[in-house]
Amino acid sequence: MADDEIAHIRTERPPAPVAAVAAQRGLGDWVDTFATKQGFAWRKRDWRLYFFRGGLVVSAPDGFRAAYDWGTVRVLQYRSSVNGAPSDACSTLIDPAGNALNIGFGRPPLFKSDKTALGITSWVNGAAFLYPHLWGDHIQECVTGAQLSGTIARIQQGETVNFGPYTVNRDRVSDKKYSAAWSEIVELRLLDGDLLFNGSQRRSTAPEPARVFQIPNLDLLMKLCCHLSPNLKG
Repeated sequence: MADDEIAHIRTERPPAPVAAVAAQRGLGDWVDTFATKQGFAWRKRDWRLYFFRGGLVVSAPDGFRAAYDWGTVRVLQYRSSVNGAPSDACSTLIDPAGNALNIGFGRPPLFKSDKTALGITSWVNGAAFLYPHLWGDHIQECVTGAQLSGTIARIQQGETVNFGPYTVNRDRVSDKKYSAAWSEIVELRLLDGDLLFNGSQRRSTAPEPARVFQIPNLDLLMKLCCHLSPNLKG
């Protein structure tokens, strides 16, 4: 990354309280550290995002700490643009109890009903960490790496798995209105912030488009669809 304004922080090892939380959660070795803008004006919001092999810990100057492991966290991703230029970019981390922490620039425009449907029981707005596209994509990839094989196994055993607006089982993918067998899913793509099944098919029983920021673990869902549909390539 050219002109990395937090290059000196990227090598900052976790302090003892963070390392203790990571060890307690079994997150493994420390990998990387991200921060907010630096300087006196940002001191009160000088948060840290500590990446470990098995998860991450978010910490704030006031002692706030939240830990997540890749095997259980759900992540919402929101990105927007203004006149074609990138604008807001954030990720919302949801732990198994439904506690949500939003980090990055902006926040996903979720209604109360959306949060209820996602099982979100509390919400904290965290700091605007620099380089949200970099660490945001990395979080999604780590979640997929940790959860894909287990999710496939659960589905093969007959379970139905929920991804916000969509449910997935070994036979089909569904939303509240439509349902399609995997053999009917011939196209999967992202367009203008939406996830589309069979978007170019004029007549289809595929689920309707959904906003990306409503879909927990988007990358995991897309990789799962490519595994289950004989017509999609990962």
